Amino acid sequence: MNQESHVFQAWECQGVAFLLILQLTDLTVIERSRKGTGFDYWLGSQDSATTLPFERMARLEVSGIRRGNRGQVNTRVKQKIEQTRTSDAQGLPAYIIVVEFSRPISMISTKQNPEGTILQ
Repeated sequence: MNQESHVFQAWECQGVAFLLILQLTDLTVIERSRKGTGFDYWLGSQDSATTLPFERMARLEVSGIRRGNRGQVNTRVKQKIEQTRTSDAQGLPAYIIVVEFSRPISMISTKQNPEGTILQ
């Protein structure tokens, strides 16, 4: 895969992940995380009347696979769950979304924070 294809795949999978988060939770993407945090984006509430604007409420890690099977998608989800351990001290839940484009399949996994807070 050339560099341009890789960039487009990243944008495509981020777009799918953002739409899934908006559709399936009360959360929205508020900002990109710093490099080295183990996740890609900070999530906040869609309803800013109940929280401070841009309050960080969860983490989002996104990954894409151009062509793969369900086993490869499951393996990637496990890898990404492990990757988010770097930021577990934040005490916030993490959403892991892996998008496979040839079928297409999207696998969504949630990881509770250490206190076990229920996700919205």
